Amino acid sequence: MLQLRRASKNDLEFLIKLDLEEEGYTPSVDDTPVDVEEHCARISGYVHDADKAARVFGDTEDHEQVGGVLCRFRNLKTEPESANNWTFFESIRQFLPDSGRFCEVFNLWVAPDFRRQGLATRLKRQLEIESHRRDIEMIYTHTERTNPHVIELNLKLGYREIRRGPIWDEIGWVSLTKGFI
Repeated sequence: MLQLRRASKNDLEFLIKLDLEEEGYTPSVDDTPVDVEEHCARISGYVHDADKAARVFGDTEDHEQVGGVLCRFRNLKTEPESANNWTFFESIRQFLPDSGRFCEVFNLWVAPDFRRQGLATRLKRQLEIESHRRDIEMIYTHTERTNPHVIELNLKLGYREIRRGPIWDEIGWVSLTKGFI
């Protein structure tokens, strides 16, 4: 039986693998080797840090994780300009709430054998519940334009497309938001 739950330190290996595999994304042209230790520390923040969250779907019988989502709760009015993606967020500031507070979906993944069963929808809905609890006004996400199932899922859930085009590379990305006000 599958259970949606808050990720714990026992899920770190799964979350790190999920992020490193970049399934559903075009591989980066950046050939810089990943500093595994630094990467592990960054992903563990999604389990431990107050401004981040991680949720997983796991099988309660065999303890296998079959889906997960990572997100950051951001505030562009209080983050230093050196924060990750600052330049990009300045380019979409017109779509962000006046408060500067929003939830940024970092990674959403469901195992191939479990797709098209509503798990991604439930993971996204869980982020909405968490965002409401934190008085966050909007969720922001992006996916490659070549990922029509994810775009369709977001549109079905009430997200609206706000831009298409490159973000930090030459890949065609689709940015979507969902507001709660």
